[in-house]
Amino acid sequence: MQSMTGGQALAASLKAEGIDHVFGIVGTHNCPLFDGVHGESGMRVVTVRHEQGASMMAAGYARASGKIAACFVVPGPGLTNALTGMGMAHSESAPMLVFAGQNAYSQLEREGGHFHELVHSVDIARAVCGYATRASSPGEVPRVVREAMRAMRCQRPRPAYVEIPLDVQTGAASVDVPPPETYSRPAGDPAAIARAVEVLRSAKRPFIFAGGGVASGDGSEALVRVAEALGAPVVTSMFARGVISDRHPLALGDGWGRLNLYEELLAQADVALVVGSRIDVVSDVNVGARFPERIVQIDIDPLVVGQRRPVTAGVVGDAGLALSAIAGQLPKGDASKCWFDIPTFLRRKRAWLAEHTGPVMPLIEDLRAALPDDAIVVDDLTLVGYWMPVLFPVYEPRTLIHPGTYGTLGYSLPAAIGAKLACPDRTVVSISGDGGFMFTLQELSTAVVEGLDLIALVFNDGGFGAIKHYQDRMFGGRHIGTRLSNPDFVKLGESFGAQSARVAPEEVGAAVRRAREAGGVWLIEVPFAPQGSPNMVPWMP
Repeated sequence: MQSMTGGQALAASLKAEGIDHVFGIVGTHNCPLFDGVHGESGMRVVTVRHEQGASMMAAGYARASGKIAACFVVPGPGLTNALTGMGMAHSESAPMLVFAGQNAYSQLEREGGHFHELVHSVDIARAVCGYATRASSPGEVPRVVREAMRAMRCQRPRPAYVEIPLDVQTGAASVDVPPPETYSRPAGDPAAIARAVEVLRSAKRPFIFAGGGVASGDGSEALVRVAEALGAPVVTSMFARGVISDRHPLALGDGWGRLNLYEELLAQADVALVVGSRIDVVSDVNVGARFPERIVQIDIDPLVVGQRRPVTAGVVGDAGLALSAIAGQLPKGDASKCWFDIPTFLRRKRAWLAEHTGPVMPLIEDLRAALPDDAIVVDDLTLVGYWMPVLFPVYEPRTLIHPGTYGTLGYSLPAAIGAKLACPDRTVVSISGDGGFMFTLQELSTAVVEGLDLIALVFNDGGFGAIKHYQDRMFGGRHIGTRLSNPDFVKLGESFGAQSARVAPEEVGAAVRRAREAGGVWLIEVPFAPQGSPNMVPWMP
């Protein structure tokens, strides 16, 4: 054991767990935490401009890499600011560690009017976390960090919250920091695996619906093996784009929601293998109602299995491990053999999308051509972003990051910063609308200070364009609150120290190539107001 303050104990615990990035803002109630990591070799502290940015960066860091980052915030406003990003991560099943300072232990839960006081703060955080607690002594810090890591690594990955009062941060004690632990995830009960294999073997026309759990479980290779063994076409949720390359002959891409492009597939399929997906309303507005009667479902969360539809066989386990076990009990397949006519389907799908998406499709195709296969694209809730999971070809896991079910505006830029810090050798592009970009634009400063190579595309239609179209369709064109007065985005980017440009929609690919060659932070504004109803976009009613 070694004598440490609580702040030092936290730094030592993070280092032992392999956590090397901390996002946050220093304040009176967490200074000892920052002081604890000061000078720690290999520990990068990223000062953000808003705590929401900190939690969204940590979420983007996790979704791009599978690695865990930490956030340091003050109690009260720091926590409530961070809650939005924590809620995003909870919805997306993205792990992150959030540490909040707190008033002295003796002052807690008394509503005494103390600075930054927020009563029941642990309970508030628990609503968007898989684990939440308060450390009561410096010696307890390593234990609660280890418990938080186990919760994220051994169960469904979600944020973890640890609150550390000021007197615990500054107090000294003999502290034992345990050595690194190898975390294991459940592989699934062998009998359940055998039952799943039995059902799949009996299928004549199976298809696979793959969710984000396949990416979280590093299950892409096993997924492909199972798909090829079954000759099963694969549809992915927006969280799973890239777990099977869009170049693979069994890949159908994303296309659920209100597009209804898969009616022919669903009418013929006799078994659905749903893996690592809760069948969320954004990826499939029908939440599995049109799936065949026989369903095999695999998920690490026992509450998800059978949640939407009764299952013929259910496996509670890590998607990657369970898929590997199933693949081991199936004969090796042939990627070219499938019961469903995929080439004809893809041609019809492309023709339909070209007709309904107007100028968005060529723009997205131009962007794709300007990027390497492993580029990471993070989109926001904007007209271009809504179409990305459907139109943007994806070739590797974790390379298209969409805000998904929680649906928070302003997610793209900070999440892209987190993704770039996690994957510094990758090209990273943020896609925002003018409305969403204004939520978190201050984090341009963070990107510049950190010296990142990052491209931020801002599609400017002078308003909340998707809602405007929604009001056109549902409220007789009565536009309320959708028109925006924007700054000059080029001048704004330059004022932050970002290289900035304004380009026409048909110049997006060329502008992205220039930005990649030049390096540094780029803000590229694209005046773009595509016409046509976004009611084909999955989340729109």
